[in-house]
Amino acid sequence: MYSKFGKIEAARYLFDKMPERNVASWNTMISAYVRVESYPEAVCLFFEMRDRGIEPNEFVIASLLTASSRSADMVSEGFQIHSLVLKNGLLYDVFVGTTLLHFYGVHGFSSSVQRFFVEMPVRNVVSWTSMMVAYSDDGDSVEVVNMYQRMRCEGVSCNQNTFTTIINSCGAIDDECLGHQVLGTIIKSGFEANVSVANSLVSMFGNFNSIQEACYVFDHMNERDTISWNSMISAYAHNWLCEESLRCFYLMRHVHHDVDSTTLSALLSVCCSADNLKWGTGIHGLVLKLGLDSNVCVCNTLLTMYCEAGRSKDADKLFLGMQDKDLISWNSMMAGYVQEGKCLDALKVLVKLFHIGKSMNYVSFASALAACSNPEFLAEGKIVHARVLVAGLGDNLIVGNALVTMYGKCGLMCEAKQVFQKMPEQDLVTWNAFIGGYAENEEPDQAIKFFKLMRKGGEPSNYITMVNVLGACLSPTLLLKHGMPLHAHTVSTGFESDEYVKNSLITMYAKCGDLNSSNYIFDGLIDKNSVTWNVMVAANAHHGHGEDALKLFLEMQRAKVDLDQFSLSAALAASANLAILEEGQQIHSVAIKLGFDSYLYVTNATMDMYGKCGEMIDVLQIIPEPKKRSRLSWNIVISAFARHGYFQEAKEAFHQMIKLGLKPDHVTFVSLLSACSHGGLVDDGLEYFASMTREFRVPAGIEHCVCIIDLLGRSGRLCEAEAFIREMPVPPNDFVWRSLLASCRTHGNSELGKKAAEHLLESNPSDDSAYILYSNVCATSGRWEDVQNVRDEMRSNEIKKQQACSWVKLKNRVSSFGMGDWSHPQAVQIYEKLGELMRKIKEAGYVPDTSFALQDTDEEQKEQNLWNHSERIALAYGLINVPDGSTLRIFKNLRVCGDCHSVYKFVSGIVNREIVLRDPYRFHRFCGGKCSCGDYW
Repeated sequence: MYSKFGKIEAARYLFDKMPERNVASWNTMISAYVRVESYPEAVCLFFEMRDRGIEPNEFVIASLLTASSRSADMVSEGFQIHSLVLKNGLLYDVFVGTTLLHFYGVHGFSSSVQRFFVEMPVRNVVSWTSMMVAYSDDGDSVEVVNMYQRMRCEGVSCNQNTFTTIINSCGAIDDECLGHQVLGTIIKSGFEANVSVANSLVSMFGNFNSIQEACYVFDHMNERDTISWNSMISAYAHNWLCEESLRCFYLMRHVHHDVDSTTLSALLSVCCSADNLKWGTGIHGLVLKLGLDSNVCVCNTLLTMYCEAGRSKDADKLFLGMQDKDLISWNSMMAGYVQEGKCLDALKVLVKLFHIGKSMNYVSFASALAACSNPEFLAEGKIVHARVLVAGLGDNLIVGNALVTMYGKCGLMCEAKQVFQKMPEQDLVTWNAFIGGYAENEEPDQAIKFFKLMRKGGEPSNYITMVNVLGACLSPTLLLKHGMPLHAHTVSTGFESDEYVKNSLITMYAKCGDLNSSNYIFDGLIDKNSVTWNVMVAANAHHGHGEDALKLFLEMQRAKVDLDQFSLSAALAASANLAILEEGQQIHSVAIKLGFDSYLYVTNATMDMYGKCGEMIDVLQIIPEPKKRSRLSWNIVISAFARHGYFQEAKEAFHQMIKLGLKPDHVTFVSLLSACSHGGLVDDGLEYFASMTREFRVPAGIEHCVCIIDLLGRSGRLCEAEAFIREMPVPPNDFVWRSLLASCRTHGNSELGKKAAEHLLESNPSDDSAYILYSNVCATSGRWEDVQNVRDEMRSNEIKKQQACSWVKLKNRVSSFGMGDWSHPQAVQIYEKLGELMRKIKEAGYVPDTSFALQDTDEEQKEQNLWNHSERIALAYGLINVPDGSTLRIFKNLRVCGDCHSVYKFVSGIVNREIVLRDPYRFHRFCGGKCSCGDYW
């Protein structure tokens, strides 16, 4: 009696005063110590019992084995008791055998459990259930199901513990069919009214996303305990039904009253989105009120909630205030930082774990490797890989998958392949990560090869597999060779109906230039989600269909589809490519209104938009502070400086980036070399090109080589440019020869210009620029017969010259002008304005440079032809219609001519206005008679 009420001292006093004690007396006292978790005292009493010559019976042995099961420090005692069982012949007692089975299962000796179970001479329902529980605790739900089926075949009836174990395993392996079969057996056996069984059924149906069935079981329960309510709340939470979870919690507090840490953790798990965070913060307040803020499990769930909702500051504050932190706490913070892209902060958490000597598991290393899945952190990733091997987790499947992913995202597919081949087992996640790595690194043949090997090996694919392999097809050739057959495969396997696969098909066709097919798939979709719309907006923006991209963005808004950082970034990219400032500003305003302006994707896209629309001040206002800039942010600002003529600032930004420890990439050097080329910084440009491969290990690409040829050509060092082409690390393409030909036109080198034109026509016979540029070279040299021959050749080959066009956007209307255009309704006013400008700038000292008039006419006619250029007509129109005091913005589809450049300078000084002219290469900002390019462009 005393022992049952926890009065262990009184029980022991009576035991010691007993004049006579039998086996039952000793067993009762030993069991009392076990009940109050005084395991060492139970063992000492057992030894005293044996010393007095009293042989233990099966009940004493069972009590001691229970103590060994419950205490992590009594494993050796458990082994000794097993030996005693064999010595005393108690193995045939099913009660003792089952307790032994439970002991081995609790301590994770899975092989011993299996061997002992097979050798048991007698097994009952408790034995079978103990075996199932051991497998369940080991995470082997499939083996639990196998044991259940064997048990049923042997005719052993189930108890409530058997049913709860098998039900939980059905939910874990998502076997809905078996779950319903077990339910039938439960009803047949009369256990449907049992609270523990019903609780497990609610959880199982919640895992199956069968919320109606879970509600039915819950509503028909005769009695409910705290676990019942927690199971129902968890079922709602699992299915992301936040309001239903909160409603159930409200009823629980009014009907049941008892709330525990599990209740609040389940509620917090469904409040992770920005929309539901307000409920999560309210529950956080309740946690504090109930004094559960010291509960590690609840705090870990709070950490996860704040991290997933993007509230890293709140997560930091909570984490720092936690008195007790377990490994899950540290892992949650690391995962939260990774999710927000704060890779450096995530790695700092890992370093802190090392410093405090806390042991780490596979989750810790998987998060750390995810933080290193960026070329910037490759060195750190290799260090983490080494620590994985030291920790003995090299064969862990999840860690192996993280390693394959990391090396793939860092562009090291050889290393990813080595990890892949050394893994003792590979699952679907492994194959997807590996194939996805090849797709991301634009190795389509390898991606297709391993996809075929995967199918040949019998590994079933899923929608992620198809998304990855479709993403490998990025060119028209690959579309025919692999893309269309893969599309056929998605149809035959049923994957075509998956939303993600549809989006990937749209993307594949769009990236391969087949926008008709992508539009066809898009138009055929009944339910279009935000991802689908984003894909179409981005595809049209990428292929230069900016107007269509913005129309789709507008349709997306009208369709009430939720905008996100990706849709806003794509729309901003379209505005940037079209250089339409007003629309870009409107989209930026929408981003601010929706709270996406702080997202890195949106920030970078907004910077790029303002940079390409000529608003350098706005770029500098929104760019993050240097320490928080990503490499893309630095690339954008360097490119913007280069485009706007701020060449020294572009160099300074590059050196600041290096100083902060960021590694420049391919794009960084394209922008930097372009700045040097347009700014006449020849020696600097050549030094940067050399250091690119020597110091920064960035391989020279065709874009870098074009920049160097342009750099040398603009400065008149044509022989060096020609020599560079011969020694280039990559084969020259049409951009190379076009750049050299343009320089020959500038410096009047007709001989080298002819060579460049021939090479350009070899690579692209229909390139009109080859004919036009060479014709201009001849015209500049006064070789009018050669000019006529080139023009005759163009006519015979049916090559048409791209017509020059300039335009001005005023409010919602775009007015465009061609050479000598009289089609505009204000044509008379425009040409009167041109005459007025011509008189004023001549008075100011303007002298026409008729070398830019490429027709064989007299000087007067040449001058008249120059005043017919489209950019001058657009200038006159703009001065008439754009309000005084505001910046006049003019766009041209071809490079501005040298004489028009002089005209713009004179006009900006006379009218005292800022004029921005954008051609395909750069911005010219005219103000006070000067240009931002310094007359070097």
